[in-house]
Amino acid sequence: MKNFINFKKGTFNFHPNPNFNYQLNRTYAWSNGDFEELKAVAKKITNAETWEKEFLKIADNALREKRIEAAIAYYRMAEFFMYDGHPAKITTYDKAVNLFYDYYAELFKSGIVKKALVPYEKAHLPVLYTEPEAESPIDTILLHGGYDSYMEEFLPMMLYLRENGFAVYLFEGPGQGSALRKEGLPFIPEWEKPVTKILDHFALSDVTIIGLSLGGMLAPRAAAFENRIKRVVAWSLLPNLFDLLIYDMPENFQEVVRLLMKSEDANTLNFIMKNLMEKNPLLDWAIKHGIHNMGVTSPYEFLKKINKFQYLDVGSKISQDFLLLGATKDHFIPTEFSTPIIACLTNTKSLTYRLFTEKESAENHCNAGNTKLVLDTIIDWIKLVKS
Repeated sequence: MKNFINFKKGTFNFHPNPNFNYQLNRTYAWSNGDFEELKAVAKKITNAETWEKEFLKIADNALREKRIEAAIAYYRMAEFFMYDGHPAKITTYDKAVNLFYDYYAELFKSGIVKKALVPYEKAHLPVLYTEPEAESPIDTILLHGGYDSYMEEFLPMMLYLRENGFAVYLFEGPGQGSALRKEGLPFIPEWEKPVTKILDHFALSDVTIIGLSLGGMLAPRAAAFENRIKRVVAWSLLPNLFDLLIYDMPENFQEVVRLLMKSEDANTLNFIMKNLMEKNPLLDWAIKHGIHNMGVTSPYEFLKKINKFQYLDVGSKISQDFLLLGATKDHFIPTEFSTPIIACLTNTKSLTYRLFTEKESAENHCNAGNTKLVLDTIIDWIKLVKS
């Protein structure tokens, strides 16, 4: 069938800092940011503050010029590096989201995509959902992001899957998007809790769950406890969030941190982390941002909580068909993280590991340089394991 959703292809060197460079690539590939505009703004970015300042400038300019899609992307990314508690953080988020729903008003009015708020504890989980034109979908997919995603960013993926015959339920769980910002729900490792609520609310069974980035850890964990999930796609090699955070640190330093964690020496760990944060502005942003996302109050509590974000301890309970997706030059996640994952998945119905490469323009985090290739791979895999 003809696909009307088109994805950009390629990984580009916008910025020498790997994290800034990835976020710029993500803005181009997933949110239709303008290539030349991003290339120009990248030269002015040196830290989180200049990122925020420059992205607000190009967002305001895009809005004035009625380039709404670009404005949505730029406001969203301006908010991304704002510290939690920043007076403009929520208003900037609101601006991006409100522009999004205005821009796609006809899509929602037509009923092609619907929005729901699923009751969860004393709050709600936002869900976008769609059915394919064919009467019977090939499969039903639960789709979600990770640590810093918001669901609106994944609308093109959702529509592409719909075009190819799938029903899709795209949602934000605790710690993500408006579930965090509007509903006040911090991250939890027990991802089966929001997933179960969504499955119950929509009376779904026999589903495939797809989790991107940190979602590549959350989705498998949910599958270990929810038997209505029959197929799992871990769209990243992330077995343990704590291990990932300290991965790039010297080995002897890692040993000290692990020892202090084991002895629950909060004071020393807080002292060490605060010293590191003072020397590294991006680490300072990351830890403070993480403290807010996780609903904790100190670096030690943050480290303690993220150590629960892993599925190695429940890997043997995952009995579904499992697709593991990695990238050869993921600046966040090393390819060797696939080893403990594969070792822990001892009872899967089937296990497929696909490592995307630079030759495929899919070597970066979540393969943002070639989203179509990854979605086509997932589609083919679902059809194969369901046949």
